[in-house]
Amino acid sequence: MYLNVVWRKVNIQSTEAATEIGEHIAVEPLLAVENLSKSFGTQLLWRDVSFTLNKGESLSVCGISGSGKSTLLLAIGGLEMIQSGTVTFDGRPVIGGRQAFIEGIGYVFQHYHLIEELTVRENLLLPFSIRFGGRQMPDIWDEVLDLLGLRELLDRLPTTLSGGEQQRAALARAVLMKPKLLLADEPTGSLDEATGARVMELLLQVCRRFRMSLILVTHSQTFAARTDRRMLLKDGFLCEQGYKREVDG
Repeated sequence: MYLNVVWRKVNIQSTEAATEIGEHIAVEPLLAVENLSKSFGTQLLWRDVSFTLNKGESLSVCGISGSGKSTLLLAIGGLEMIQSGTVTFDGRPVIGGRQAFIEGIGYVFQHYHLIEELTVRENLLLPFSIRFGGRQMPDIWDEVLDLLGLRELLDRLPTTLSGGEQQRAALARAVLMKPKLLLADEPTGSLDEATGARVMELLLQVCRRFRMSLILVTHSQTFAARTDRRMLLKDGFLCEQGYKREVDG
């Protein structure tokens, strides 16, 4: 009910007032998760998970190890089967486990999943080439390279890069497809504190620049506090913890 009141207030704001709250605020739903449940055998992982995400909005999910954060993210993205409930993305149902990757959703994982035999350039262009047959370059290619500082790394192999450089490349690979929603699963989990903070700043900057919605799974309360909304997955239930614009405003 708290969130409903907040969103009702936002909906009636003038354009000028909404800009004061945050220029990237959006009230048009992009993702609807309704009554998701998941168990492994007799062990309940999470139950009746429901929330909506608007266009341009960022949301973090925290929880202890083993609470099912990553599994929930995979289910939202269609990469994990669910026992019950529905996920609707951009007006279309997400059928869990039956699609490899869903158009309009980008993925960034803790492990970078770069192909070691390909250069950074080839890794970045591979998904785009598969989809469009290599007949054109991404129209945001130059902007993404400059934003993420990758120009000098294009001809190098992933094995010669630091962890932070590899994660920046993985982020660029996802962003070049211009997804409406970016799912990030512990993207700083393999990085030291300083490098992780830099990658997180770039992640949020990219989402703002290209107006992508974001769901961030993280164990870091510091990083979670940077998103518009914060949720906690505990004892099988997902609950709202905070609303950044309300606090900051």
